[in-house]
Amino acid sequence: MPKLGGSIRRRRSPRGAGERRRRKSVSEGIPAWRMGGSRRGRRRWKPRRLPPRGAAGGGRGRRRGTLLRALAFAGAGLGTGYLVATTIVFPSPEPPPDLQGVPELRGITAEEALALLADSGLVPGRVDSVRHPVAPALSVIGQSPLPGRTALPGAEVRLTLSLGPEIRPVPDVTRLRGARAAAALEAGGFAVRIDTVRSTMPAGRVVAIEPAPGTDVAMPGSVRLAVSLGPPTFPMPELSGYGEYEARSLLDALGLVLETVEKRYSIRNINRVFGQHPEPNTDVQRGAAVRLIVGESILRVPFGPIGTASSAPGGFIHEPLGGD
Repeated sequence: MPKLGGSIRRRRSPRGAGERRRRKSVSEGIPAWRMGGSRRGRRRWKPRRLPPRGAAGGGRGRRRGTLLRALAFAGAGLGTGYLVATTIVFPSPEPPPDLQGVPELRGITAEEALALLADSGLVPGRVDSVRHPVAPALSVIGQSPLPGRTALPGAEVRLTLSLGPEIRPVPDVTRLRGARAAAALEAGGFAVRIDTVRSTMPAGRVVAIEPAPGTDVAMPGSVRLAVSLGPPTFPMPELSGYGEYEARSLLDALGLVLETVEKRYSIRNINRVFGQHPEPNTDVQRGAAVRLIVGESILRVPFGPIGTASSAPGGFIHEPLGGD
């Protein structure tokens, strides 16, 4: 009968048990410390407690929770900074007031323009003034902004007022010839119109000015010049056959001047005109000079009084027919 003590020792620590366990761990891939290689090892090992299903496990769950908390803190910080920036540092501006339409001011007086600006909630800005040939004085001829634009209440509107046309007196150019008179007036800013008329004055001279010299005219004013074409002309009449005295009377009636009367011997035209200058039908003016040729008779006298020879050449004397 085997000994009781020896069997107990064998059961507790059978020979080769440790070797068998190591071989089994190697063959099955189980760590030796989990095979109960020793009593000390079996006592120290404790199974890992697994988390329940559906819950984040281990370090991954902790990292995810930390990330969510960081995102929450960052979002709270951004929201707080935005509120501080928009309410304290950079507050939102007040909403703009209603815009006003700029009215039409051109063509009305300055007083009416100021009243209209006040009714529209606008104020007059800089005011300029210029000469204008048509617009009356103190009337609005320009504005900025232009009508139809919009502006804030209380905005300024720049105005341009008319000072009216420039006034100048008409100069006296009657002593100048037509071309020079017109040039002088145009240099002074006048618009010149030239008309030609018949006049006793020499051709090219200024006969009349309208308006009269010295009259105040709004610039650019218009001036009319009447320039002489010279005295009126008429055809020279035929004077041949007229007696000398009849010819003189006709020339006086026509305004012509008898310059000279030339006497020539004639048999058929004694004391009658048989030559003239200007020639008949030639255009002449009043005051033109006329020369006439009048015939005279021839008398043959052999000797002078009481044995003296006549003083006429060749011993002839001449005297008009019917003379003493």
